Amino acid sequence: MDDLIIEDVTKKYGNFTVLNNVSLKVRKGEIMALVGPNGAGKSTLIKTSLGLLRRDSGKVLLFNKDPFYESSARERVGVIFERPSLPMSMPIEEFLSHVTKIYNKNSEIIKEAIDLVGLSNYENKPFSQLSAGQRQRAAIAHALISDPDMIIADEPTSNLDPLERNKILELFLKINKQKGLTIMISSHVLPEVLRVSTSIAIMKSGKVIKTGTPDDIIKNISIARIRCKDVRIIKENLEKNGYSLSIEGGNIYVKTENQEGISKLLNLLSDQIKNGQQIYGIELIEPVIEEILEG
Repeated sequence: MDDLIIEDVTKKYGNFTVLNNVSLKVRKGEIMALVGPNGAGKSTLIKTSLGLLRRDSGKVLLFNKDPFYESSARERVGVIFERPSLPMSMPIEEFLSHVTKIYNKNSEIIKEAIDLVGLSNYENKPFSQLSAGQRQRAAIAHALISDPDMIIADEPTSNLDPLERNKILELFLKINKQKGLTIMISSHVLPEVLRVSTSIAIMKSGKVIKTGTPDDIIKNISIARIRCKDVRIIKENLEKNGYSLSIEGGNIYVKTENQEGISKLLNLLSDQIKNGQQIYGIELIEPVIEEILEG
């Protein structure tokens, strides 16, 4: 069963095509990662999926309803944005208490949500005293108050430090396993979502160019293009592990020969993120796809 179906969706702003004939399905109970560089169309696709933007053509079904015309479909979705808008002077518990009244939920759900996201010792602190990661956890708690069937998170880790990024993704995995929620996450860093997602869709220039399981996505890829803050440290680490690479335009290009090498590379980069290195993005390049895009 599919909770979200997107078929041949196109969205334009004037003469600029943001989404170009996009088709995608998100199955019930899975974690779908929507991955692509900034400007690929991820946020527009999410807003269109929620019925917050009118598409120019194509079909969107969210729980078998068109969310643009039937807003009730959105009531089953908890939404988390890149920069959550939270009342900075208000304590978490008080804020969530107001939210329960909006959704007509019992107050007991507040403690459940706070415990689940790992904020049980912070419920009486105002948002102004929380770290960026804790605020994002609070935003996830907010999304859980409505008791949704699905969570959609638009770049939920982009403003966090490497350690918090990993913790937030692990939290989504925990929520998926404990509550059985369908989860859709957008990101521009592929390695960090490989370990938590069950399926991945790669976007570029308004198109979905590849979909599949994490293993499907990384097989037959020969070159990885890495954008990072400290090129020297990443380069030295990769060379120590036997990778052939080059640096062009501030990017690191890594050659791999087989799927085992690709998996090892992505795990190494994931470890670098955990250790505090800032990796802004990685594109795994399949020559056939690149030739099609360039053509």
